[in-house]
Amino acid sequence: MADFAAYARQRLGTNARDKVTAVLELIRLVEHGYRSILDVLAKCAIGKQPPAVRVSACISRGCYDYNDLLRRRDSALRKAKQLDLASGFFIPDEAGSMVSADAVVEGIAASVAMTVIMEAYNNQWFAGDIVALPALPAVGEEARFQSGATQVMALFWRNWQRLEKRRRFQGGEIRTLKGARKPAGTHPQIEAVIQYLPPEEGMSEAEVYDYLANERVRDRLTQTFMEMSVEHRLLERGVGIDGVVKLPPTDLVSGEEGHAGVSLSEILGYSIASDMERPGGLRLLEWVRGYSVLKELGQRQTEKADASADSFTLVIPETELFDILERCGLERGVANQFVEQTLLHRSSRDMFDCPLVRLQEGKILLFVPAVVDANIAMAVLSNLSNRSEQLSRKGKAFEQHIREVFQRNNIPAFAFTAKRGSETYEYDAVVVWDDIIFVFECKNRSLSGNDPVQAYYFDLEVQSQAKQAARLAEALQRYPDIVEKELGGEHVGKKIVPCVLHSLPYARLEPIDGVYFTDASSLTRFLEQEYFRVKVEHKIGSATLLHRTALKKYWKADKPTAEDLMRELSEPFALSLSVDHLEMTRVDFAISSKEEVVMPELTRKPITTRSACEAVGADADIALKEIAEVSRQAARVRNRVARPRKR
Repeated sequence: MADFAAYARQRLGTNARDKVTAVLELIRLVEHGYRSILDVLAKCAIGKQPPAVRVSACISRGCYDYNDLLRRRDSALRKAKQLDLASGFFIPDEAGSMVSADAVVEGIAASVAMTVIMEAYNNQWFAGDIVALPALPAVGEEARFQSGATQVMALFWRNWQRLEKRRRFQGGEIRTLKGARKPAGTHPQIEAVIQYLPPEEGMSEAEVYDYLANERVRDRLTQTFMEMSVEHRLLERGVGIDGVVKLPPTDLVSGEEGHAGVSLSEILGYSIASDMERPGGLRLLEWVRGYSVLKELGQRQTEKADASADSFTLVIPETELFDILERCGLERGVANQFVEQTLLHRSSRDMFDCPLVRLQEGKILLFVPAVVDANIAMAVLSNLSNRSEQLSRKGKAFEQHIREVFQRNNIPAFAFTAKRGSETYEYDAVVVWDDIIFVFECKNRSLSGNDPVQAYYFDLEVQSQAKQAARLAEALQRYPDIVEKELGGEHVGKKIVPCVLHSLPYARLEPIDGVYFTDASSLTRFLEQEYFRVKVEHKIGSATLLHRTALKKYWKADKPTAEDLMRELSEPFALSLSVDHLEMTRVDFAISSKEEVVMPELTRKPITTRSACEAVGADADIALKEIAEVSRQAARVRNRVARPRKR
């Protein structure tokens, strides 16, 4: 390494040596972190067990933790009379504190995945990039208890991996603080504190917007599922997987498959039922069907008469899984491709994307907790994002969809191509509205899934998109004859506003060099819904009432105007609401008994009816009073339904 640094100095100048040396020191630190975690694991009680026992115990513990979650969640659901769709579902933990049920499942799926991957690295259990485990022995309560240390170290491994990715791709600085430089309150046993500092105070702008986009897509998919479940009795649909099942729209394996198909079609702006593109080697429809079959297999495991935590894994011969997928509409080659893409591999983020693990003797393990609670549409998007697969090949369909959204609201929208000199200008959607010409550059791009590497490249694309939109708007100003020819002479001289419009929920509070960023969900809601509303479920026997309470009016009058849209672009409400619920937390973990690591992370507080009211300046007491009254009426109906009939 010293020779390489000297070579760089000779060829590139004095500063090059310092830069190369800094990079080499960073590499050494990163490797030290991973090796230290493995060393700690080896010294734990579970570390003295054979590797196959450690993996089996970790998977078993994840199943037992999930079984406990189901018990507590069912108990909380029985007691709940109304559910606030904005906040998600919270349950009490062992200490009595309220925690997100979704977060608990995510923690289980992440810790099991990282444990298996960590052990695979340590024992060279890979076939190419795919994790390939040896035969897993049965384990008892003692091994399950000891595996807690493995799960902890796996999460530390995951945190360290995220830290080094952030440093390499998002910038910032890693400091090693020793002696008097250690932060106050550091435990005396800790000899060094490794501290990651982002390039900007708190968090980089790119990371903040990336985090918000990924959180908003989760919110959207969850709320769509709730609405479809209540309004269209979604969960009652589906033919199962026992017989021959054709692909949608002919058949649905389950209601969840219907929700995933509708959600992806809405997000992408085209019907996935007619889309023949193959991101990752499969049609989106086939991705959805594959995950739906796995989810059905997992649900059957949990519904068995003798179901227990021990049955929350399903080991199935690979050929039998292929047969099931083929019977359910996936050709043999497609079924094989789906299984390959959903097997746990080196870069898997969790087991929602990759719930399958390859075992010896041609068998596959399905980790049931990861499929029973999976949002299928989110799993598809996350898997494709992790593989850097883009959905931009259907950009024209999305552009057409956006123009249709404006046109069905009686707002003219145009698409055209203009040439001036050697330059060609392609306009996706140009909207003439009142005294403004909006130039929308439409983009279908996968989100990062909160991965720092993907977030870095996504931000590079965002900067490029701003330049593209600005170039198109500038051309209309420089060549007014384009406006006259394509839009009409009466529109020459109007204000021109460049915008980038994403299919997935990516927006920004501030424009980039005068270019605004919004997304299809926000734009459609603005054009077609006069109010922002919070939605609350009320249970009435086996039925569910979905009540909507208006909190904010998008328009000043009875119809939207271009001025209203400019205000929404400048202050995007859905994004502002998410920003109001952001908070910074400090993540502490250890890579050894003497080294502590500290880094900042973004989290989001639950969005409740009260917090949403406070964010928009609405009277929370009035809104909650309205919801409480509906809840009382629902309770009266419940009592009448439950009361025995009298002759």
